[in-house]
Amino acid sequence: MILTATMALWAAMTTIVYTLVLGTAVLFISLFSKTGRAPYTLGRLWAWLILKTNRVKVQIQGLEKVDRKRSYVFISNHSSNLDPPAIAVKLSNPLRFIGKQSLEKIPLFGWAARRANVIFIDRSDSPKSIARINQAIKGLKDGISAYFFAEGTRGVGGKLQAFKKGGVVLALKAKLPIVPITFLDSHKLFPKRALRIRPGVMNIIVGEPIDTTPFTEEDREKVLEKVRAIILQNLERYGTAS
Repeated sequence: MILTATMALWAAMTTIVYTLVLGTAVLFISLFSKTGRAPYTLGRLWAWLILKTNRVKVQIQGLEKVDRKRSYVFISNHSSNLDPPAIAVKLSNPLRFIGKQSLEKIPLFGWAARRANVIFIDRSDSPKSIARINQAIKGLKDGISAYFFAEGTRGVGGKLQAFKKGGVVLALKAKLPIVPITFLDSHKLFPKRALRIRPGVMNIIVGEPIDTTPFTEEDREKVLEKVRAIILQNLERYGTAS
Protein backbone atom coordinates (compact mmCIF):
# COMPACT_ATOMS: atom_id res chain seq x y z
CA MET A 1 0.00 0.00 0.00
CA ILE A 2 2.79 2.44 0.96
CA LEU A 3 4.80 1.51 -2.15
CA THR A 4 1.79 2.03 -4.41
CA ALA A 5 1.05 5.43 -2.88
CA THR A 6 4.68 6.47 -3.14
CA MET A 7 4.92 5.48 -6.81
CA ALA A 8 1.65 7.25 -7.58
CA LEU A 9 2.92 10.42 -5.88
CA TRP A 10 6.23 10.14 -7.75
CA ALA A 11 4.47 9.83 -11.12
CA ALA A 12 2.18 12.77 -10.36
CA MET A 13 4.86 15.12 -9.04
CA THR A 14 7.41 14.45 -11.79
CA THR A 15 4.73 14.87 -14.46
CA ILE A 16 3.71 18.21 -12.96
CA VAL A 17 7.32 19.41 -12.91
CA TYR A 18 7.98 18.34 -16.50
CA THR A 19 4.74 19.99 -17.62
CA LEU A 20 5.54 23.27 -15.85
CA VAL A 21 9.07 23.49 -17.23
CA LEU A 22 8.58 22.19 -20.76
CA GLY A 23 5.06 23.55 -21.12
CA THR A 24 6.37 27.05 -20.46
CA ALA A 25 9.17 26.48 -22.98
CA VAL A 26 6.66 25.28 -25.58
CA LEU A 27 4.55 28.41 -25.14
CA PHE A 28 7.61 30.58 -25.71
CA ILE A 29 9.20 28.72 -28.62
CA SER A 30 5.87 28.37 -30.42
CA LEU A 31 5.96 32.13 -31.02
CA PHE A 32 8.89 31.58 -33.39
CA SER A 33 7.90 28.26 -35.01
CA LYS A 34 5.61 28.54 -38.02
CA THR A 35 5.48 24.79 -38.69
CA GLY A 36 5.06 23.71 -35.08
CA ARG A 37 7.99 21.29 -35.34
CA ALA A 38 10.01 22.92 -32.55
CA PRO A 39 7.18 22.82 -29.96
CA TYR A 40 6.47 19.23 -30.96
CA THR A 41 10.13 18.32 -30.39
CA LEU A 42 9.84 19.66 -26.84
CA GLY A 43 6.65 17.64 -26.50
CA ARG A 44 8.60 14.51 -27.45
CA LEU A 45 11.16 15.34 -24.76
CA TRP A 46 8.32 15.63 -22.24
CA ALA A 47 7.06 12.20 -23.35
CA TRP A 48 10.54 10.66 -23.11
CA LEU A 49 10.98 11.98 -19.58
CA ILE A 50 7.61 10.55 -18.48
CA LEU A 51 8.57 7.11 -19.75
CA LYS A 52 12.14 7.23 -18.46
CA THR A 53 11.19 8.50 -15.01
CA ASN A 54 8.65 5.71 -14.57
CA ARG A 55 10.96 3.03 -15.98
CA VAL A 56 8.76 2.24 -18.96
CA LYS A 57 10.50 0.81 -22.02
CA VAL A 58 8.86 0.69 -25.46
CA GLN A 59 9.40 -2.03 -28.05
CA ILE A 60 7.94 -1.34 -31.48
CA GLN A 61 7.71 -3.58 -34.53
CA GLY A 62 7.26 -2.40 -38.11
CA LEU A 63 8.83 1.06 -38.08
CA GLU A 64 10.50 0.24 -41.39
CA LYS A 65 7.05 0.42 -43.02
CA VAL A 66 6.81 4.17 -42.36
CA ASP A 67 8.63 6.83 -44.39
CA ARG A 68 9.49 9.73 -42.10
CA LYS A 69 9.28 12.16 -45.05
CA ARG A 70 5.75 11.09 -46.00
CA SER A 71 2.53 12.13 -44.31
CA TYR A 72 0.03 9.57 -43.00
CA VAL A 73 -3.04 9.22 -40.86
CA PHE A 74 -2.15 6.92 -37.97
CA ILE A 75 -5.09 5.15 -36.32
CA SER A 76 -4.78 3.04 -33.18
CA ASN A 77 -6.52 1.50 -30.22
CA HIS A 78 -6.20 3.20 -26.83
CA SER A 79 -5.87 1.45 -23.48
CA SER A 80 -3.56 3.65 -21.41
CA ASN A 81 -2.41 7.24 -20.91
CA LEU A 82 1.06 5.93 -21.73
CA ASP A 83 0.03 5.42 -25.37
CA PRO A 84 0.51 9.03 -26.60
CA PRO A 85 3.98 9.55 -25.07
CA ALA A 86 5.15 6.12 -26.23
CA ILE A 87 4.15 6.63 -29.86
CA ALA A 88 5.43 10.23 -29.89
CA VAL A 89 8.86 9.02 -28.78
CA LYS A 90 9.05 6.11 -31.21
CA LEU A 91 7.62 7.63 -34.41
CA SER A 92 9.90 10.05 -36.26
CA ASN A 93 7.00 11.72 -38.09
CA PRO A 94 5.82 14.94 -36.42
CA LEU A 95 2.31 14.10 -35.21
CA ARG A 96 -0.87 16.13 -34.93
CA PHE A 97 -2.72 14.27 -32.20
CA ILE A 98 -6.51 14.50 -32.16
CA GLY A 99 -7.69 14.87 -28.56
CA LYS A 100 -10.93 15.41 -26.69
CA GLN A 101 -11.70 19.00 -25.80
CA SER A 102 -11.73 18.39 -22.04
CA LEU A 103 -7.92 17.97 -22.13
CA GLU A 104 -7.58 21.47 -23.57
CA LYS A 105 -8.95 22.89 -20.31
CA ILE A 106 -6.09 21.52 -18.18
CA PRO A 107 -4.02 24.57 -17.10
CA LEU A 108 -0.70 24.92 -18.95
CA PHE A 109 -0.89 21.38 -20.39
CA GLY A 110 -3.81 22.33 -22.61
CA TRP A 111 -2.22 25.57 -23.73
CA ALA A 112 1.13 23.90 -24.45
CA ALA A 113 -0.51 21.00 -26.26
CA ARG A 114 -2.42 23.40 -28.48
CA ARG A 115 0.83 25.23 -29.28
CA ALA A 116 2.36 21.84 -30.17
CA ASN A 117 -0.51 21.46 -32.66
CA VAL A 118 -2.66 18.98 -30.79
CA ILE A 119 -6.11 19.27 -32.38
CA PHE A 120 -8.83 19.30 -29.72
CA ILE A 121 -12.34 18.45 -30.82
CA ASP A 122 -15.72 18.57 -29.14
CA ARG A 123 -17.56 15.39 -30.11
CA SER A 124 -20.86 16.98 -29.05
CA ASP A 125 -20.38 19.70 -31.68
CA SER A 126 -19.96 17.87 -34.98
CA PRO A 127 -19.83 20.92 -37.31
CA LYS A 128 -17.10 22.55 -35.22
CA SER A 129 -15.14 19.28 -35.00
CA ILE A 130 -15.36 18.75 -38.75
CA ALA A 131 -14.19 22.31 -39.35
CA ARG A 132 -11.14 21.78 -37.13
CA ILE A 133 -10.29 18.50 -38.85
CA ASN A 134 -10.66 20.09 -42.29
CA GLN A 135 -8.31 22.86 -41.18
CA ALA A 136 -5.83 20.25 -39.98
CA ILE A 137 -5.67 18.63 -43.43
CA LYS A 138 -3.87 21.70 -44.79
CA GLY A 139 -0.93 21.09 -42.47
CA LEU A 140 -0.45 17.41 -43.28
CA LYS A 141 2.56 17.51 -45.59
CA ASP A 142 6.32 16.87 -45.59
CA GLY A 143 6.01 14.06 -43.06
CA ILE A 144 3.62 15.85 -40.70
CA SER A 145 0.90 13.31 -39.90
CA ALA A 146 -2.39 13.04 -38.02
CA TYR A 147 -2.86 10.61 -35.13
CA PHE A 148 -6.25 9.29 -34.01
CA PHE A 149 -7.11 7.05 -31.08
CA ALA A 150 -10.11 5.57 -32.84
CA GLU A 151 -11.98 4.40 -29.75
CA GLY A 152 -12.25 7.98 -28.52
CA THR A 153 -11.40 6.99 -24.95
CA ARG A 154 -9.30 4.41 -23.15
CA GLY A 155 -10.62 0.88 -22.98
CA VAL A 156 -10.59 -1.24 -19.82
CA GLY A 157 -8.30 -4.24 -19.61
CA GLY A 158 -7.08 -3.88 -23.17
CA LYS A 159 -10.51 -4.70 -24.62
CA LEU A 160 -11.14 -3.23 -28.06
CA GLN A 161 -14.14 -0.92 -28.33
CA ALA A 162 -16.09 0.40 -31.30
CA PHE A 163 -14.15 2.77 -33.58
CA LYS A 164 -15.15 6.32 -34.43
CA LYS A 165 -14.93 7.43 -38.09
CA GLY A 166 -13.01 10.71 -37.76
CA GLY A 167 -9.58 9.36 -38.65
CA VAL A 168 -10.81 7.44 -41.67
CA VAL A 169 -12.84 10.42 -42.94
CA LEU A 170 -9.79 12.69 -42.70
CA ALA A 171 -7.60 10.14 -44.50
CA LEU A 172 -10.12 9.75 -47.31
CA LYS A 173 -10.51 13.52 -47.70
CA ALA A 174 -6.76 14.12 -47.68
CA LYS A 175 -6.00 11.00 -49.76
CA LEU A 176 -3.35 9.98 -47.25
CA PRO A 177 -2.39 6.40 -46.38
CA ILE A 178 -3.74 4.99 -43.12
CA VAL A 179 -1.29 3.21 -40.83
CA PRO A 180 -2.91 0.93 -38.21
CA ILE A 181 -1.10 0.99 -34.86
CA THR A 182 -1.72 -1.65 -32.17
CA PHE A 183 -0.91 -1.14 -28.50
CA LEU A 184 -0.72 -4.63 -27.04
CA ASP A 185 -0.20 -4.30 -23.32
CA SER A 186 0.10 -0.70 -22.12
CA HIS A 187 -2.98 -1.23 -19.93
CA LYS A 188 -0.94 -3.59 -17.75
CA LEU A 189 1.44 -0.78 -16.82
CA PHE A 190 -1.04 2.07 -16.42
CA PRO A 191 -4.67 0.93 -16.60
CA LYS A 192 -7.63 3.26 -16.72
CA ARG A 193 -8.41 4.87 -13.35
CA ALA A 194 -5.01 3.83 -11.93
CA LEU A 195 -2.71 6.38 -10.27
CA ARG A 196 0.47 4.31 -10.24
CA ILE A 197 2.57 3.62 -13.34
CA ARG A 198 4.17 0.19 -13.15
CA PRO A 199 7.67 -0.21 -14.60
CA GLY A 200 7.85 -2.60 -17.54
CA VAL A 201 7.80 -2.94 -21.31
CA MET A 202 5.14 -1.68 -23.72
CA ASN A 203 4.78 -3.44 -27.07
CA ILE A 204 3.51 -1.70 -30.21
CA ILE A 205 2.91 -3.04 -33.73
CA VAL A 206 2.99 -0.78 -36.79
CA GLY A 207 0.86 -2.19 -39.62
CA GLU A 208 1.23 -1.91 -43.37
CA PRO A 209 0.03 1.45 -44.73
CA ILE A 210 -3.40 1.24 -46.36
CA ASP A 211 -3.70 3.12 -49.66
CA THR A 212 -6.85 5.27 -49.56
CA THR A 213 -6.74 6.54 -53.14
CA PRO A 214 -9.04 3.77 -54.50
CA PHE A 215 -11.74 4.73 -51.97
CA THR A 216 -14.21 7.60 -51.63
CA GLU A 217 -15.81 9.06 -48.52
CA GLU A 218 -18.77 6.74 -49.11
CA ASP A 219 -16.43 3.82 -48.39
CA ARG A 220 -15.61 5.05 -44.88
CA GLU A 221 -17.40 2.16 -43.12
CA LYS A 222 -15.53 -0.40 -45.22
CA VAL A 223 -12.17 1.24 -44.59
CA LEU A 224 -12.91 1.70 -40.89
CA GLU A 225 -13.70 -1.99 -40.53
CA LYS A 226 -10.51 -2.91 -42.36
CA VAL A 227 -8.41 -0.84 -39.97
CA ARG A 228 -10.18 -2.22 -36.90
CA ALA A 229 -9.85 -5.80 -38.16
CA ILE A 230 -6.07 -5.43 -38.44
CA ILE A 231 -5.77 -4.08 -34.89
CA LEU A 232 -8.15 -6.74 -33.55
CA GLN A 233 -6.15 -9.48 -35.26
CA ASN A 234 -2.95 -8.25 -33.61
CA LEU A 235 -4.63 -8.14 -30.21
CA GLU A 236 -6.00 -11.64 -30.64
CA ARG A 237 -2.66 -12.98 -31.73
CA TYR A 238 -0.35 -11.16 -29.33
CA GLY A 239 -2.43 -9.46 -26.67
CA THR A 240 -5.93 -9.09 -25.26
CA ALA A 241 -9.05 -8.51 -27.37
CA SER A 242 -12.81 -8.56 -27.13
